[in-house]
Amino acid sequence: MCIVYMRVQCSDTFSEMITGETEQTELAIESIVGTALLEVFDSVVMENVTVHHSQENNDRDRECQ
Repeated sequence: MCIVYMRVQCSDTFSEMITGETEQTELAIESIVGTALLEVFDSVVMENVTVHHSQENNDRDRECQ
């Protein structure tokens, strides 16, 4: 059995998360990453998929406007 921990940071350039749709975004990530991992492993269990907006990125966006 392998345990894989991932932390992914997305650039704002191609960010697709809609504010208020956090749960749907987490489910989409779980589905996509789980499917990709099935290419390598026989079975996959996903736990604790969470999405957070970075305050640092929000501040930078305000400066650019």
